[in-house]
Amino acid sequence: VTPATRFGVASITKAFTGLALLKLREAGRIDLDAPIQQYVPAFPVKPGGPVTPRLLAAHLAGIRHWASERNADLYSRHFDDVNDILPLFSGDTLLSAPGSAVRYSSYGYNLLGAAIQSASGVRYQDYVQRTVIAPLGLTSTGYDDVRRVLRNRARRYSYFHPWTFAVDSANVYRVPDWDYSHNMAGGNMYSTAGDLARLGSALLKPGLLSRESFDLLYTRTKFAKGTADMSYGLFVSDSSAAHRRLSIGGSNAGLQAGLVIYPDDDLVIVVLANTWGIGSNSGEMTQGLPSRLASICMGWKPE
Repeated sequence: VTPATRFGVASITKAFTGLALLKLREAGRIDLDAPIQQYVPAFPVKPGGPVTPRLLAAHLAGIRHWASERNADLYSRHFDDVNDILPLFSGDTLLSAPGSAVRYSSYGYNLLGAAIQSASGVRYQDYVQRTVIAPLGLTSTGYDDVRRVLRNRARRYSYFHPWTFAVDSANVYRVPDWDYSHNMAGGNMYSTAGDLARLGSALLKPGLLSRESFDLLYTRTKFAKGTADMSYGLFVSDSSAAHRRLSIGGSNAGLQAGLVIYPDDDLVIVVLANTWGIGSNSGEMTQGLPSRLASICMGWKPE
């Protein structure tokens, strides 16, 4: 492994999607509180209230998570257009009324990606490239396409099977080149430690984002029963936390990734691994380890 090694970053993809959404809002091209059908007419109107970009970003729209999908065929299909993903979930009943409960949903982020594509007038991936990846000089970051050779890709090893969700504690195996493009806007990107550190550094203060967008990024989204702990692709620490932070982590078969940002302490921590094993869903690698590293680096009491 070298600084040039490219790892799958799973749900850190959501941070790129959330930042692209805020850039689109800065350009006056999207209304965060408009019904999603204004941008994606193909998504059916659901009972219980409108699904909006703001609710999708904060996981408040009631759409199910993609991990509910036990369909091996998905992992051998490639989706080039985020709109082609919508039929996988658009006909489903919402799990809760929009704005009533937090329900983590990668499919919700794919709907958000479709809205970004529609409002921007260019492919979702191209808009993220234009507004986030290129301005930050992230030369080793992009959307994975397993049909093509990707130089410096980390091989993946796992105890976990993605569509049965079975864990075999006795055996680790090389993960095949499964295709995750059905989760394009929620978990299909790759990056390096250096690129993610640059991304995190850009979120320590306004610059990539306007002051208004920066403040939105660091503000938990309010809803009827409280506040959601995610804003626009990143989790926001509670106001009572000793050290304000943004974070996002993800894992899947053969990968774990974590990005943690402490804006008041000028600290960014990135964790990447090419394994997935027992206990990985607990976030010990992607969130627990960065917290301990921060405590060591800064001399804090453990969080």
